Amino acid sequence: MKNYIILYNPHSGGGKGLNIAKEIEPLMGKHNYIYQDMTKISDYESFLSQLPLGTDIILTGGDGTLNSFINNTDCDNLKQKLYFYASGSGNDFARDIKYPKRTKPLCINDYVKNLPTAKIKDKVYKFINCVGSGMDGYCCAEVERLRSLGKKRANYTFVAIKGLLGAYKPCDATVTVDGVTKTYKHAWLVPTMNGRYFGGGFMSAPQQDRLNINRSLSTVAMYSNNFFHIVVAFLRLMKGKHTKMKWMTDITEGHEISVRLSKPAPLQLDGEIIGEVSEYTVHSAKSMITA
Repeated sequence: MKNYIILYNPHSGGGKGLNIAKEIEPLMGKHNYIYQDMTKISDYESFLSQLPLGTDIILTGGDGTLNSFINNTDCDNLKQKLYFYASGSGNDFARDIKYPKRTKPLCINDYVKNLPTAKIKDKVYKFINCVGSGMDGYCCAEVERLRSLGKKRANYTFVAIKGLLGAYKPCDATVTVDGVTKTYKHAWLVPTMNGRYFGGGFMSAPQQDRLNINRSLSTVAMYSNNFFHIVVAFLRLMKGKHTKMKWMTDITEGHEISVRLSKPAPLQLDGEIIGEVSEYTVHSAKSMITA
């Protein structure tokens, strides 16, 4: 029998984090399981170094849980096998790699190596899906605010509709990708994508491959002052069809990216919120290796 340590957040799933984690045992079979509350780990390096030899890790949760783990762990040199049990509310990572939610845990070591980084307010973060400002950041921040108030209709789609109807005001964005600068007027979205999805299923960058050999990223700019066009674009965004609206959508691939907004706005990093950001820079794994 193998040894597994299951990392879970007791506050996820409406306070059912531990019960959700226990769904893993019947899926994996008869082995030795230890449950560990992630919120009580103060030093991941020390924690992982003390695991008994041959103990593998099962991480349960969603995109936020993944983001927390990769930013507290040296995943490039992780000695244990890392498995993922998708049980979050958004699950854009699981959706991108076509891993069905709440099925047998999947080994993801290859997916957490060579990750891109984002510098935001003088702090550097790794991200697994995307970093996004503009309406994307607004939607994630508003969902978080509504959930804190116990609102039942706290989902990305509902908030996006509210934003389109006037709650969100677009701004101008200046984007530099590998030294080439473009300015977009009335920018609604300016995410930089490592995967294809954000916001719980919006296919922002349909051609992006997180394991592409060059480790290039895709920066997506959606911009327009035409209300009808922007509504249609958001409807098409669910299936990645917005890319056909080339007069208001621009996708640029590259390795060194900076985005500057004409006014501060909330920013999301794998769904985690950083408030009032006017600029961020991103480096792909390849640009960091060859720098």
